[in-house]
Amino acid sequence: MRRSDAENKNENDVTKKNPEPDVREGDSPVAQANPEKTKKKPRTVTVGKAVLIAVLSVVIAVTISVQASFVMLGNYYKKEVTKAYGKAAMYENLIEVADIFDSEYIYKVDKLGISDDLARAYVALSGDRFASYHSAEEWKNEMAAASGNSVGIGVYVVALDDGVHVMHVMKDGPAEKADLKKGDIIIRVDGEDIVKLNISEVVPRISGKAGTVVKLTVLRDGVEMTVSVTRGTYEAETVLASTISAGGKKYGYIRITEFLSTELTAKHFISAVDGLLNSGCEGLIFDVRDNGGGSLDAVVKMIDYIVPEGPIVHLTDLEGNKKFATPVSDKHEINCPMVVLVNGNTASAAELFTSALKDYNKVTIVGTNTFGKGCGQSGFTLSSGAVLYVTTFLYSPPTSLNYDKKGIAPDVEVNLPDEYKNTNLFLLEPENDAQLLRALEEIQK
Repeated sequence: MRRSDAENKNENDVTKKNPEPDVREGDSPVAQANPEKTKKKPRTVTVGKAVLIAVLSVVIAVTISVQASFVMLGNYYKKEVTKAYGKAAMYENLIEVADIFDSEYIYKVDKLGISDDLARAYVALSGDRFASYHSAEEWKNEMAAASGNSVGIGVYVVALDDGVHVMHVMKDGPAEKADLKKGDIIIRVDGEDIVKLNISEVVPRISGKAGTVVKLTVLRDGVEMTVSVTRGTYEAETVLASTISAGGKKYGYIRITEFLSTELTAKHFISAVDGLLNSGCEGLIFDVRDNGGGSLDAVVKMIDYIVPEGPIVHLTDLEGNKKFATPVSDKHEINCPMVVLVNGNTASAAELFTSALKDYNKVTIVGTNTFGKGCGQSGFTLSSGAVLYVTTFLYSPPTSLNYDKKGIAPDVEVNLPDEYKNTNLFLLEPENDAQLLRALEEIQK
């Protein structure tokens, strides 16, 4: 089960040993954490030094995790001990707390859980607003989701005062097989009233292990009924395509909820573009409002399909020095009127998608100023299997300036009317969507 729009942000991706580049939390080639250090040949030491080394070794071993390749001899020994001792001193209070619990607490401490939570706390307090930590189990689930193996029931939902509304049922997913329908209002889960719960409390109750059954009490056209859904795997739909008629012509509308992975989002995007144009659509509207970003690989492939030959994104350090190779598009391009819809929640990969298409004069941008995330994160696999993303570089569009902390200004600024500004896009009817209506005007010019 997936929450919609902003509620569904920051859920990441892919079946690889190392994390895939992720622009929602980052967008770089992946670096492997803790590379094995080169061992040096041991040197002879005095008994006094040996004793000192042994004492320090015990202190360090108790306080922090030291790599097996740690060599406590000569200059190398001094360097490594100084480094480790400095870290140990930094966490002096934490070490003392842990020691007291180990020696005095009458019950067992969940050290693995504490380790994950401490890592999350470090990330939260680091000052890196886009850094993220994923436990080994969380990362396993995210990789499965990005490869098309999300586990749950396969719906987009929105929580309202009268219950949780089903806004989209994913094709061939468990919900569709159980005949759950768009428009159903979930009021109870396994007999528990969930009307007054917020969405973050409802989702875990509906999601669960594959093969288990969840009983949903729903209102359908005012009639209460029970739908039993056997949880299972489904392919997340992050590209929602449809057609819109205006001025006697047909246009393609493609909403991208997130850039999940090349296996899902990019593949479905290319299929949607081809399908709409082959069906007679005379232009395309890309809607990346409330899209928080996602995989760099996915967005690069999608941009490549639209724009002509040339650079797609520049990845640099703070001084502007190239940090990674510049992705370049091939000669294939799409030529038709195109518009991109954006708002203040359009961020990261969604901003790159917007700005790159604009740099090649492919689109008119309609909406409001975007979020402004032009920095990327590298992913590091930890020894526990957990994954850490840390901000390590800036990424900029093909020709325009980096937009970090500034955002992208639209070509045509359009605000939603006040009564609809906080309305979930799934609930916003086309006739009330001033930004979409203006996009249709622009695409006909």
